[in-house]
Amino acid sequence: MNNSGKDGVVTLGGREFKRVKTGLDEAQVASFIDELIRERDKLAKFQHHIASLTKLAETTIVEADRLANQIKTEATAQVKAESTAIMDKAREQARQIVEKKQAEVLKIANEEANAIRAEAEKKAAALLENETMKIQGSLGNVIDKQFGYLLEELDRLRQQATEAKADFENKRSRSAKESSAIGVHSGEESGPVPTKSQEARGPLIVAPKEELSAAPVKEGKALDQHLQPSQATCQSEKGSDLSRLLEMEDRAELGDPQFEVEILPPVHMRKMMEVVAYLDELPEVANTEIIPRVDMPAILVFLRKEMNLLDVLRTIPGVAHIEEVSAGADASNGELGKEPKKVRIGLSGNTMLQGKP
Repeated sequence: MNNSGKDGVVTLGGREFKRVKTGLDEAQVASFIDELIRERDKLAKFQHHIASLTKLAETTIVEADRLANQIKTEATAQVKAESTAIMDKAREQARQIVEKKQAEVLKIANEEANAIRAEAEKKAAALLENETMKIQGSLGNVIDKQFGYLLEELDRLRQQATEAKADFENKRSRSAKESSAIGVHSGEESGPVPTKSQEARGPLIVAPKEELSAAPVKEGKALDQHLQPSQATCQSEKGSDLSRLLEMEDRAELGDPQFEVEILPPVHMRKMMEVVAYLDELPEVANTEIIPRVDMPAILVFLRKEMNLLDVLRTIPGVAHIEEVSAGADASNGELGKEPKKVRIGLSGNTMLQGKP
């Protein structure tokens, strides 16, 4: 406590208090004490606030560290997931690009292959057409040549037949005259009794008509024996032409075929002949004829009575494929007196024929 220079005034803690008889002014002291208490309470509250703020700061720092670690972990996971997604997307895009390029390359390769195939087929078709025309021309020349041989053979046979007929008429006239002369002579001498000269000659025998008609043929064979080798070969070829002509005449007598069986390539002659032999053995089949086409030969089937040829062809082991060819309203379908029904067959490697059903 300090005493000021003034009378009746005491200075405490920088404040002045009035001096009274009993000491200091009670009211002023009480007021000062209340002020000190308030300051103390204020400082205590401020200190509490400071402690709370310190605790909050510590908690905030810990939470901030935890949040930072969590954010770091989540960010790392997210970055990893995003990088994985980006890599997967990049792989998918790369796969799509590769597939697209492969499809484009395959398309270009197919187009080039189709163009090459088309060009090859075009060249093959042109080559086949040229070869077909050459073969047709050669066949036409052969047919014309064989037809000329046939006409010459027919003229020769006609001439031989005329000569044989004239010779036969002469012989028959001489035989009739001799028979008449012998009959008259024997009738004048002894009536119906035969003479010795007649008995010596033996009875008069008239040759049958078949033997007489065969005589020119024998003479013709005798003439053929004196031909040169080259002429004999020519005669053999003409004889085959004559047999073809006779087959054409037989076909004309049979009428139109009821079926035309086309042979799909490749064609093996032995297999085709086995099919023909099988059909010829059927009682319903009157005759068969082979049409030697270059691209697709055919077998004409002439029937004695109606039959289902498709069912019969299915029983032949050598036939692997049967295909009906659509025809018009006049198709025969195995009926007599109509247009032939067309059937196409393919031959297999199994050609062992079994018995007919």
